[in-house]
Amino acid sequence: MLFIQQPFLISQEHPSIHQLEYEKHKNLPKRPSLFDPSGKDIIPLNMLNARTPTSAVFGYFPYWKYPESVPNMQFDLLSHIAVFDFSVLSGGNLSPPSAWPWTDLINAAHEAGVKIILTAVNFTGSQIHQLLTDPDTKENFFVQLQTYLVTYELQGVNIDFEGIYQSDRGETLNGFMADLSFFLHSEVPGSEVSIAVPPVNWGGWQFTGLAEACDYLFIMGYNFYGPWSETSGPCAPLTGGSYNISRTVNNEFGDVAETHPEKLILGVPYYGNRWETENGDAYSPVIDHTNQPTYSLAKNTADEYGTLWDDISQTPFCSYLENESWYQVWYDSDTSLRRKYDLADSHHYKGVGMWALGYDSDKPELWDELRRRYEGVSAIGEFKRDKFVVETLYTAEGALKVRFNGEKNEQATVVLFSITGQILYRHTYKIVSAGIQIPDIPVQGLPKGIYIVNVLVQDKSGLKSGIGKVLIR
Repeated sequence: MLFIQQPFLISQEHPSIHQLEYEKHKNLPKRPSLFDPSGKDIIPLNMLNARTPTSAVFGYFPYWKYPESVPNMQFDLLSHIAVFDFSVLSGGNLSPPSAWPWTDLINAAHEAGVKIILTAVNFTGSQIHQLLTDPDTKENFFVQLQTYLVTYELQGVNIDFEGIYQSDRGETLNGFMADLSFFLHSEVPGSEVSIAVPPVNWGGWQFTGLAEACDYLFIMGYNFYGPWSETSGPCAPLTGGSYNISRTVNNEFGDVAETHPEKLILGVPYYGNRWETENGDAYSPVIDHTNQPTYSLAKNTADEYGTLWDDISQTPFCSYLENESWYQVWYDSDTSLRRKYDLADSHHYKGVGMWALGYDSDKPELWDELRRRYEGVSAIGEFKRDKFVVETLYTAEGALKVRFNGEKNEQATVVLFSITGQILYRHTYKIVSAGIQIPDIPVQGLPKGIYIVNVLVQDKSGLKSGIGKVLIR
């Protein structure tokens, strides 16, 4: 059944981009890991390097973007990386993603203080029903999650169950999530339990009870248009029509936000939709849906043909003629995402997230928007952490100097690492005289780019940490 309004044509419920992408890639042959399968080389989470953004930034990272997208990660802007996916099989068994374990990604994230989350995925209603209701299946699933979290130093689990029977979406699901939270919190102290939920309650969901049953909800704030749409339109309209992100925040999750805003993460799309259309106008009738391009591909198309702005939905799109046929690509830019982030912040959400990391390729603008918002800076400079100031200076002679204040007999460790978390230099020494310390870091031969300097100072009262950034030209 379809509800028609101007200008949007919105269906009641369709497979999410998570499921569509899963189905698209599920038959790819699995690759062996490049690392020890036992996970023995994985380092623990380093909370001393916890990131500076003031809100959570939770990104799904699908296996088909690993490992080529790892070098583009700006780990200091993330709080969580959700590994997609660990498929939930019959009997509650788990099947890890291709090339697992991703030891290089995990270590780079852990070094930067970023949590790695296991995404448990199933999109078949009958299998989910068994998992939710059969005690043996549920117990096996819980134990398998515990084993993976402990073995690979993971910090939690995100449940991505879609296609759930309406009769299972209320008390049954909420009870299951409460049991899972109790089990993992007891068996793996400090672990986090979350679940992905749709932006609209099409029936059966009890979002308030679900938020109380786990640590937080990831709202999949997209999928408003897709392959099923009869007109072109935005993945995630902020405004306009009957269903949009503003309605999702204010109405669908309004009750949760009143009591537990810290349990909500607003997900945004790093992808778009491309249609062949009858004409070049916004919301044109559709002839064919061609694909769902990543942000990088959508932005390339918009850069080539010109970007248009839709005031109704507050999102960009482009429209162009090719071989006498009209095509339209709708996507979200840093400008449109900024307005969604504003909305989440205004309701004091735990943070924001995205589907999916790696979909921006090497384009920096979406990272830049996160940096402006959650660090308050958009350029290289210095900043404070725990009242410990670190300054960096890259001289004209190509030397990197680090400046901080230290006391006599304190032990200082200076670490240089890349934006991807790779440690390039580490040196520990004892401070012999109080005052300003200016050690040099060897940077000869390093490629141009942004680098992070972490200074750890140990004294009798404990450990202090400071971070600075430098642009090596």
